Amino acid sequence: MKKPAATSNIVKSLIAMTVGVMLSSCASVQTVSAPSKPDAPEAGKGLVTFYRESAFVGGGVSYKISEAGQPIGGLKNGSYFVHQASPGAHIYEAKTEATESISVSVEAGKSYYIQGGVSMGAFVGRPTLSVADPSTAKSALGGLKRVALKK
Repeated sequence: MKKPAATSNIVKSLIAMTVGVMLSSCASVQTVSAPSKPDAPEAGKGLVTFYRESAFVGGGVSYKISEAGQPIGGLKNGSYFVHQASPGAHIYEAKTEATESISVSVEAGKSYYIQGGVSMGAFVGRPTLSVADPSTAKSALGGLKRVALKK
């Protein structure tokens, strides 16, 4: 039995929309060398490390992390980046077809770990962000690639 032309056109439109959303939400990042010694907060700042472990589900989806509309880094499958943050309340956002946000109260001299991920969405995976346990995060970082936003 042949599918009606309208159904075929709908499927094609959905595929085109999905590809468009994926390309527009991709984080433009480049792999950079990890430092020879562990990252530490700069004087008067807190260190926030964002990471995303490698996973098959959602592996092709990447996204930018932003604060107040300004991109600070990007997360692709199996990557991490660090952000030196001023003390105080910060709201970080990740966006694909949906937006996820997380609030972190940063203290000078302290380190924080935010785990990113991807869950199922209607067309593209939805970003997830959660505060991670430092020991769990540190063990995960060893197998990840450090990235930075392309300028």
